[in-house]
Amino acid sequence: MKNLVIVLILAITLASCSSYQKALKSEDNAVKVAMIDTLFAKGKYGKSLMLFEQIIPAYRGTDSAAPMAIKYAKALYEDRSYVNSAYQYERFIQSHPADPNAEFALFMAAKSHYQMSPIYSKDQNDTNIALAKLQEYINLYPSGQFADETNLLVDELRSKLDKKAYETAKQYHHFGNFRGGYISAISAFENFIVDHPGSEYQDDAQYYLLESQYEYAMNSFSNLVPERLAIAKKYYDTFAKRYPDSEYKEDADDIHAKIEDYNSKNTSKI
Repeated sequence: MKNLVIVLILAITLASCSSYQKALKSEDNAVKVAMIDTLFAKGKYGKSLMLFEQIIPAYRGTDSAAPMAIKYAKALYEDRSYVNSAYQYERFIQSHPADPNAEFALFMAAKSHYQMSPIYSKDQNDTNIALAKLQEYINLYPSGQFADETNLLVDELRSKLDKKAYETAKQYHHFGNFRGGYISAISAFENFIVDHPGSEYQDDAQYYLLESQYEYAMNSFSNLVPERLAIAKKYYDTFAKRYPDSEYKEDADDIHAKIEDYNSKNTSKI
């Protein structure tokens, strides 16, 4: 019985391969289209691409051009060929701007770019492109069919950019005095706080801005310490006001106490 099942599976597989090869070699486009539909039904999008490449030119300028183009773009996307799917969806929009699938194509073009966004630690050029494409969809279809999903994707990509910017600033902080680490960290954290107002890392950035400024001050020439500690004190006041329940509150208070202690000891010498 087991052997019979294996034989049947092999027979079906061979028949399927044979049908596919016949479709590839056929001069009848209807046969190729039928095979594409069969492959789509089975989720074998990658296998359909050779057939699409054969028939797409034949349908240009016909009523079937738009539906064929949107299916081709879908096959590329499902095959994870995101560069090509983005191109084909964008080409569809240019060629068929009034087509009912234009909104879908714009969303999928943006989603193709979203799929190309790398992990946060790598260069984020593709992430920025994806955000621009997603924003284009939101601008054109603010209440569109895919608006909710688009907003979720935008939030995810923005969070990735937040993490990239925060981790870059934190890396400067870890350098300490080496290569002007604290100076770079202060600038990076200040920019982060302004440029990423809704970020989940705002609390962290505000604390490390304080710590960077404090360490920078304490590692300065003695005549520059008071002025730079005064800036650190301002950062502490902002932090304490904005994040009274922060996990960094105890550490921030400790820095504040050190600032007050320094000022008390040095004021008494004057």
